[in-house]
Amino acid sequence: MKKTKAYENFPIWIVLIYIFISISLYFVGFYLLYLIWSWLILPYLIYILYIEFKIYKEGCIGCYYYGKMCGGGRGKLAKLLFKKGSPNIWRNKKVSFKDFIPSLFISIIPIAAGIFLLIKDFNWLILVFAAWPIIIWFFGNPLIYGELICPNCKQAQICCPVCEYFMKKAMKKQK
Repeated sequence: MKKTKAYENFPIWIVLIYIFISISLYFVGFYLLYLIWSWLILPYLIYILYIEFKIYKEGCIGCYYYGKMCGGGRGKLAKLLFKKGSPNIWRNKKVSFKDFIPSLFISIIPIAAGIFLLIKDFNWLILVFAAWPIIIWFFGNPLIYGELICPNCKQAQICCPVCEYFMKKAMKKQK
C-alpha cells in the first residue's frame, strides 16, 4: 500500500463516489429482481440491510472512524446505531475469502437475475445491468479501495485485517 497522509475525515467527494457505486448496485439488483417477480425485491432489501448492519456491528464500532466521516460514510452513522466497541476487535481479527462470501451475494444476485432474464429474452439494457456488478467488482472496487479509501485510511495504517487481506493478494499478483 502506498503511504499517504491519512484523512482525519474523508472528503465528501470520496464518500459520494462510494455511496453512488453501492446504491447503483442495489438499484440494478432491485430492477432485475422486479422484472422477474416484484416481491423478490423485499428479501434482497432485507439481505442488504442484514449485511450493512453486520458491517456496522462487527467492524465500524471498533474503527478509528467511528463517529467520523470514513471513506464509505459509515462512521458517523455507526455512532447513531451502536455503542463504540473496543478497537482491539481489529487487532485480533483475521480475514479470509470466506468472510466476504455473504457480501458477494449482493453482487451475485443481480448477475444471476440478469442471466435468467437474458435467457428468457435477450435485451441490451438487461445485459448492461447484469454486467454492472462485474464492472464494479473489477474496476470500481480497485479504484475505491485501492486508490481512494485504503491508502488514505488511518485505520488501515493502525490495523485493518480487511486491508491486510487485500494488500497480500495485490502483492502476490505483482510477483
